[in-house]
Amino acid sequence: MMKDPKERFSETADAYGKYRPSYPPALVEWVLRAAGILPPSWIGDVGCGTGISTRLFAERGFHVVGVDPNEEMLRLAVAHGGRFVRAEASATALREASLDLVVSGQAFHWFDLATVMLELRRVLKPRGTVAAFWNRRTSTPFLDEYERLLRTHSTEYGGIPGPRETIPRIKASPYVSDLREAEFENAQEFDLAGVLGRARSSSYVIHGVRDLPAFERALAAAFERFQAGGKVTFAYRSVVLAWRLR
Repeated sequence: MMKDPKERFSETADAYGKYRPSYPPALVEWVLRAAGILPPSWIGDVGCGTGISTRLFAERGFHVVGVDPNEEMLRLAVAHGGRFVRAEASATALREASLDLVVSGQAFHWFDLATVMLELRRVLKPRGTVAAFWNRRTSTPFLDEYERLLRTHSTEYGGIPGPRETIPRIKASPYVSDLREAEFENAQEFDLAGVLGRARSSSYVIHGVRDLPAFERALAAAFERFQAGGKVTFAYRSVVLAWRLR
C-alpha cells in the first residue's frame, strides 16, 4: 500500500531541502504579472514543503504564509524563517478572503482537485489568482538512463501522480477560468554525491526501491558513463499554470 501523501516525505525531508531544485526568477516574475500584484500583497504557498517557493516570493517583499501537513518538511522550512501553518491543502486554516495569490510548487498533483479548488476559492480575495508549477525533467542521455533505472528499481514510480496527469485535469476543471501557462528552462549540476542525494529526495525512491544499494550502484555507474568534469546536469522545463476561480 502506498504511504499517505501527507507523511510520505518525512524520511526524505533533509535530502529534499538540500537537493531539490528551486525555480527560475523568470517564472516567479511571470506568476506575479499574471496575478497583477505588488508587495506587500498576501500570498499562500500551499504544499510548501521545505519552503523552496515560499522564500522566492517572500524575498521579493510579499507577505507569504506556507502551508504543509508534514512536520519534518515544515521543520526545515521554519529554520529559514517566515510564516508557516501545519495544515492540509483542502483545509488550510487560513482566513477567508485573506490572500491575493495562492502558489503551489511541485505539489498540486497530490491534492484532491475539487476540494482544494473550493478551499482556495474560500481563502482568496475576489479576482485572486492560483499558480501551480513543476520542475519536469527533460530528455538527455543521462536523464533517460535515470528514468530507466527508476522504472526498473522502484515499485512505486509508475503509479505516482504527477503533472502529466494533473495539468489536463486543472485545465478541464469547472472551477478554472482565465487560465494561462508558460515554460522556463531550469537546471542543476551535481557531482556523484549530489546525484545520490537528489535521488534520495524522491519519495518513490525511499518508499519504492526495495534494494537501495543495488539502485545506487547502477546510478553511480550511469553517472560515471555520462559525467563531464565530474558533474552531470539535471535539466528541467519549469512548467507553470495560472488561473482564477469561478
